[in-house]
Amino acid sequence: MVTSTPTTSTTRTAEHRRLGVFAVAFMIIAASAPLTVLAGGVTSAYAVTHVDGIPFGYIVLAVALGIFAIGYAAMSRFVTNAGAFYAYVAQGIGRPTGVGASVLAFLSYNAMQIGIYGMLGFQISSFIESKTGWASPWWVWVLLTIVLVGVLGVHRVDLSAKVLGVLVALEFVAVIVFDLFAFGNPAEGFTAAPITPSALFVPGVGAVLAFGIAAFMGFESAAIYGEESKDPKRTIPRATFLAVCVSGIFYAISSWALALAVGPSKITDPAGISPEEAGPPLFFNFVAEDLGVIWVDVMSILFITSLFAALVSFHNAVARYAFSLGREGVLPGFWVPSVSRAVRRGPGRSCSPRSRSS
Repeated sequence: MVTSTPTTSTTRTAEHRRLGVFAVAFMIIAASAPLTVLAGGVTSAYAVTHVDGIPFGYIVLAVALGIFAIGYAAMSRFVTNAGAFYAYVAQGIGRPTGVGASVLAFLSYNAMQIGIYGMLGFQISSFIESKTGWASPWWVWVLLTIVLVGVLGVHRVDLSAKVLGVLVALEFVAVIVFDLFAFGNPAEGFTAAPITPSALFVPGVGAVLAFGIAAFMGFESAAIYGEESKDPKRTIPRATFLAVCVSGIFYAISSWALALAVGPSKITDPAGISPEEAGPPLFFNFVAEDLGVIWVDVMSILFITSLFAALVSFHNAVARYAFSLGREGVLPGFWVPSVSRAVRRGPGRSCSPRSRSS
């Protein structure tokens, strides 16, 4: 009987492999959109859970994911395939289970794209209306963004890596500026309570971790770039651990800074924050009061670009999963070739041919 088994590519040349550790790490971090995590995820987590140990929660999650990544990264040394989860599960448990895992991942990445597109369109429309008074249709910006993401998708992967690198770097700079002002101007005085275990392990810890895990969305995506990395056996593990460590520490410090900026007692008090303040307004109100209106505009623009960066990252993931599944015959051939051409286009996009074993 003839079966299909995902294996390591044997058709790679130095020209095909363009992504280094930092390029892949930027791809991973861009998926979670750091500024979106702080302005949207962290503020919402505080508003819903009323637990001030959220910063320590990010440390706990980073450690847990780091332990998982030990085995995950080890597999990348032996199986280099754009299908990542599909390839690993198929090799270890069997192709039917691998197909199930791949379909779940494929649908999940696409669902994330749909949600982020809607959020991006709304944010652009709202920002333009606040500055010009023009209430533009949100879906117009969604369609334009789809075109722009598509253009980046059909070019060499290192172009996307460079664009994401710039956008993620700008997000980090903006959040670091916020952190510095927050630590320098604590509303209720400086305290290390939010970064202690006792602040996290209270009723509501499950909700905190459920909110927090979303901040690491895409950490597993390093493996999909194995066929385009300079040295998959080293690049993928290092990029995975780098992204998890940087994200965990960065989100822990930034969420701690947010608690200090608002005040630990206020941010966890159900009556301390009005419904109008909960969520992103909690972040932007502090920026307006302490940094000035110009910084609100800067942060708003970077909030939009962070969503765009996430879309590019998820688009890359979806394209590579589609190509891998098409190569293995899981997705229909009449649709997959167009995706395959996008993935293969230009140096650095070539992927291994479908392999067969008896």
